[in-house]
Amino acid sequence: MVDQILPYLEGERVEPLIVIAQCFKPSRWNEKTSVQSHFEYSKLRINPDLEEVRDFHNRRLSEKPANSARISQVSSHGPRSGADELKKGDVAEGPIWIAGTIISINSGKDDWYYKSCRKCLKKVETPIGNRYECGRCGHTHGAASLRFKVEVMACDRTGSITLLMWDREMVQLCGRQADQGKNEAFDGDGYPPALETMMGRKLLFKINVKSSNIR
Repeated sequence: MVDQILPYLEGERVEPLIVIAQCFKPSRWNEKTSVQSHFEYSKLRINPDLEEVRDFHNRRLSEKPANSARISQVSSHGPRSGADELKKGDVAEGPIWIAGTIISINSGKDDWYYKSCRKCLKKVETPIGNRYECGRCGHTHGAASLRFKVEVMACDRTGSITLLMWDREMVQLCGRQADQGKNEAFDGDGYPPALETMMGRKLLFKINVKSSNIR
């Protein structure tokens, strides 16, 4: 964006330079409108022909010129990659937010869901007879609950990353439970068609970075 402004700063300038920065974008999904803030949505309008801008422009020209100082020119830099941040040691443990677009669903026949305890949601393994026993809470039940566990690949302008999306987020995106997806008619070697609704979706991911990720 600095590169867009620099040409207007060259040489002596009498008229005021007016720049409007758009830092958010309205988005409509599921019949609801929201406002999203992200660098990719930012735009510049330089000396736009708007009534408010013309009024401001005329007021500035009618005032007595003041002493001015030249604006320091700063080179613009593109977004940094995760590799650059790792090399410079700028990555710290804790939650971070990443805006990215889902470009791939890395799930097959049986790895888009898992069987969980109906009480504490812990994964349960092979049943004992016709019943499941949870190793965490000790709860025993006749049938396990199916919950989403989907690996996706998301990308932005700096690269791509593989992420796991869990049940709560998947239910919000797909509009159905994992056991409903299991009962859908689909190719047994793939995943339910409902998961396709995530392709191309731009989302804000909250990622918990651990020391093992950094190393």
